[in-house]
Amino acid sequence: MVVTIEHHSLSEEVAAYLLTQLLVSDQYPCGTFIREEEVARLLNISRAPVREALRILDSQGLVKSIPRRGALVIEYSEEDVAELYDIRFALESQIFDAIVRGGLLTEAITGKLRSILEDMLSVCQGEGSMEEKVIAFTKKDLLFHLTLSECSGRRWTHHLLKGIYSQLQIAMIRDLKEEKHLERSALEHVKILETLIVGDLESIRKNRHYSYFHRRLHLVENQGGE
Repeated sequence: MVVTIEHHSLSEEVAAYLLTQLLVSDQYPCGTFIREEEVARLLNISRAPVREALRILDSQGLVKSIPRRGALVIEYSEEDVAELYDIRFALESQIFDAIVRGGLLTEAITGKLRSILEDMLSVCQGEGSMEEKVIAFTKKDLLFHLTLSECSGRRWTHHLLKGIYSQLQIAMIRDLKEEKHLERSALEHVKILETLIVGDLESIRKNRHYSYFHRRLHLVENQGGE
């Protein structure tokens, strides 16, 4: 079967297609290789945009390009995921602290965040397959947190978090594979915004710590049940 995609921003389109395959299908499991020529043939395009798409995924820490072999789909162990969540928690704590202490949450930014939250809830309640919902929800999740980190003015913290978010996407997808988890996560994000608005940093730290601990425990339980 030949899959056809539109040819605007082609490398980004290919990267988005491959990311979807990595996250929600069994086509490219961890430890396998994605090969330029196979993807190019499947999508009926040249190898150049596929090569650039794989570079994009490489920069996000999802694959590792190996000369003459292809792009290796990276496997993150439970310990890796736990460490990444610890780093995310530490960096986001600095982001929230900077926003509250600097009074940086303007009406315009608050409005943008509320709009993102409305989109997240719409995804939960909307039509489409669970796979489509999870992908759409994850994009809004990342946009919410990147908007907050950018708002903080901490340029390097924002840069580091972008990498962490990319590397945690697969773990996030596993967390959100059931609809009830989507709704719970959406409500968690509502709480984050509400506590930021009132400046309750202690509640933010407590709630986020519980959230990360729950997700790590959830991953361990899933692995133990396999």
